[in-house]
Amino acid sequence: MTDAPAEIVELMEQAVARRRSAMIGVAAIDSFEVAWLAAAGGDEDALFMAGSLSKTVTAAVALELVERQELDLDSAVGDQLISWRMPAEGSGTTLRDLLGHTSGANVPFYPGYPQSSDVPTLARSLSGLEPATTQAVEMDPKFVGRFRYSGGGFTVVQQLIEDVSGVPFAQAAREAILDPAGMTRSTFLQPPPAPLRDSTARTDWRFYPECAAAGLWTSPGDLARFVSALQAAANGRGGSLTRHTGEAMTAPHITLPPRGQWTVLALLGLEPPLSHGLGLFVREQRFINLGGAAGFFSALAGSNEDGTGAVVMTSGCRPALVLRVLLELSDAQAWNGFRASRGAIKRRTSDLLLRVLS
Repeated sequence: MTDAPAEIVELMEQAVARRRSAMIGVAAIDSFEVAWLAAAGGDEDALFMAGSLSKTVTAAVALELVERQELDLDSAVGDQLISWRMPAEGSGTTLRDLLGHTSGANVPFYPGYPQSSDVPTLARSLSGLEPATTQAVEMDPKFVGRFRYSGGGFTVVQQLIEDVSGVPFAQAAREAILDPAGMTRSTFLQPPPAPLRDSTARTDWRFYPECAAAGLWTSPGDLARFVSALQAAANGRGGSLTRHTGEAMTAPHITLPPRGQWTVLALLGLEPPLSHGLGLFVREQRFINLGGAAGFFSALAGSNEDGTGAVVMTSGCRPALVLRVLLELSDAQAWNGFRASRGAIKRRTSDLLLRVLS
């Protein structure tokens, strides 16, 4: 591995110095390999909760099971569910729909549960029953075939994988993705096992029984190893993931509507995605995903074309910092098609938005 660029390390250290107990970790990818790691406020092995980046890894788990013919992308998932019944409106819902956010499922995000509170089972969360604090997962026919971001849809995927495999989702994910990719410091277990729990970036983390949607614990280096494996697979270079998984995740599944949270990226200097694959937002050969959990905010980005990319994970930092680090990395590695043209960004609007996000 090489050393991290001095300007990025300085940016990280300045950000951590301004905030008590903040931590940031970065992993850069070059030529389809992890090129360097850097950390501020902690060490490179610290664990962060990945939030919605969990969905990206979950999509890979599901697609690898499709390759093993344990799941089918285009069959009705309700026919294989045992522990929870699919609502009548979702009788035709497929795994492809759920991974691509076109199933019409509700519940966009999960807030997690404080360590002192009661935590629902997966089935009770899906059904919206106490002590669950979120609605029951339902499929709205008005949104079927259209993009509607849904953590609820990925929670259905979690239940589907458990019912089909006969093992907890965390175990299925470890066998299908984490172990083959060398992600030894990653887990979907809630809470993380004792050896890893001592390395979490903060101690006031929350439980996420909906771990497939939001509960992955990982380090920047581990997640970068996954991203590089994904890039290699999509590029036909082999590795721990099948080519079908890499292509399905990074090829457009649905065109994004003109309005949505992703348009904020343009105001912050990044080219917004144009479509969504099965687990990732996509713009031509580049992909990106953002993830927030209680006290954590992270991002991953990569290119199948040139094998560059990065993972930025933070605890106690402003969300805008993650995007700023990604922009610095895009300049350092000369990423094509990542930074928005300056002429398209109005500075006053950008500054206002940064204040709102901060």
